[in-house]
Amino acid sequence: MYFLNIFFIIGLLIVFFARRKKRGVLPSSNKEWYLQFALSKEDAVSQFFILLSIFFLGITLLAFNKDLGDPFSWRTILFITSVLGLVSAYYLKTLYALAFGLIGITTWWGAQAAEWIQGKDIKTFVILAGLAFVALLFYSLGHLHEKEMKWKRFALVYLVLGIISITSVLFFLSTKPGIFVLGDMTKGASFFGSWQITLSLFIFLVALAGVTFYTMAKKLMSPFEFLAVVLLTLLFGVVALLPQQSLFFQAGNSYDFYSGGQELSSGGVLWALIFNFVIFFQLLGLIFSGYLRQETWLINLGAIFLFLLIIVKYFDWFFTFLDKSIFFIGAGILLFVVGWSMERGRKYMISNIKTRSQQIPQ
Repeated sequence: MYFLNIFFIIGLLIVFFARRKKRGVLPSSNKEWYLQFALSKEDAVSQFFILLSIFFLGITLLAFNKDLGDPFSWRTILFITSVLGLVSAYYLKTLYALAFGLIGITTWWGAQAAEWIQGKDIKTFVILAGLAFVALLFYSLGHLHEKEMKWKRFALVYLVLGIISITSVLFFLSTKPGIFVLGDMTKGASFFGSWQITLSLFIFLVALAGVTFYTMAKKLMSPFEFLAVVLLTLLFGVVALLPQQSLFFQAGNSYDFYSGGQELSSGGVLWALIFNFVIFFQLLGLIFSGYLRQETWLINLGAIFLFLLIIVKYFDWFFTFLDKSIFFIGAGILLFVVGWSMERGRKYMISNIKTRSQQIPQ
């Protein structure tokens, strides 16, 4: 504890002097300055020590909690530390602390939700649905932060966390193992059996609706993006309300990820088609949104995810049906064709963005 307190004090002192030295520094003249993790070396050191001090604070609270006989759970300590991280992030305008606070709050709710449904036989998909609502809320909050230039870098953190989270969930649920997990997660009673879960989902939906509609009214979000957020919210909300889904012909307690497992039932095929359709058009929407907003990073992120989706789908659909030599030859050809085509399209869109930006009078 002595050394932890010493490190904590040293970190605060370094942060204080680093922040004082950094005052008066203006953003880079580069139009994409907000894509930088740090605006200068001093800014990077400052943000690092702020994050380090938050970590030390969490460790100190855990140690004190243990010495007092664990009156609070580790989830409570995580919540307090994450909230302090968010407060320091907005007060000191630090990206690292913001990312830590957002991830910490999300992790806290997921762990707390698992505790709430324990022993109540409530379907576990409600946790995934709640996390999806949080990811969509992050996306809407990201656009809301774009209202003022000083929050532009914070907007990027919210957008990236929201996009990566929701894309990862849809990516997994579009695969056959994901469909198996989906069927297993729909087993159990309705989430109305836990008032904590019900209240949490209601708060998430109200916050998501309010932020999304306000962002749309301020024209910070395009109608296309607004529609995408609404449809994804409805998708996860409907699945959370549905009864148990029988997605395979043969019941089983495990899934063989290598041999392909069991055969999908008609319901399983339907959900596989839905999630594959959603993830494909969601990634195309990311690329299209990046083109409309003239954001090259959004185009690149969507192109990377789309490339991975095509490759994963090739393995997911044809691995057990084709001879292995034909399979890998076809995979090589597919990699070359898809990579070449997507790179041509990506460069074309980025060059158009640069041309349009140069034509705009300064």
